[in-house]
Amino acid sequence: MSDLRRTAPVAALLSALALLLAACGGEEVGAKPDLPTETPALWNPCDVLDPAYVKAQFGSETTEHSGTPTKPECRFAPAEGSGEPVVTSNYLLFPGTLEEAWATMGQQPDADVRTPAIDRADDARVVVNAAEDQLYVTGFVQNGNLIQQVDVVDPAPYDARRIVRGVETTLTLLSGHAAESGVAS
Repeated sequence: MSDLRRTAPVAALLSALALLLAACGGEEVGAKPDLPTETPALWNPCDVLDPAYVKAQFGSETTEHSGTPTKPECRFAPAEGSGEPVVTSNYLLFPGTLEEAWATMGQQPDADVRTPAIDRADDARVVVNAAEDQLYVTGFVQNGNLIQQVDVVDPAPYDARRIVRGVETTLTLLSGHAAESGVAS
């Protein structure tokens, strides 16, 4: 049988199906259900952090910005020009270890990287960098597949020991909250 003879019946069948489906097009169908366009976030570090905590740890009078349920953004901003630290915290879900995630971050070989012992955490890192009259401290804590991050930027004059201690204390608080909530399991 030639290809032309085989395709002619198939083409006729497809044409008939198209007409049949077109005939069904005039029927009323129910309204589309309202589906959420974005999934609520799993986690927001602002669930456990607040301006009073930031004041106690970092000495900064701030306003909290927690983002939206689908896009959390835990940020504590001081008044413009105050010279006080800015604190932010976020998270990511990562199926590997913090060590594996760390390898993809491209740290400078001379970075001041510390590995503090954080209660209830699988792993943690703190990076300290003083540059251009500002102190930058970033901390990471892993609980299961949840890796939380805390960033502090403090303009000079700054107290590096206080800021590093505050980041480590914040990582401990976030780690405990993750472990208690079961979100990392």
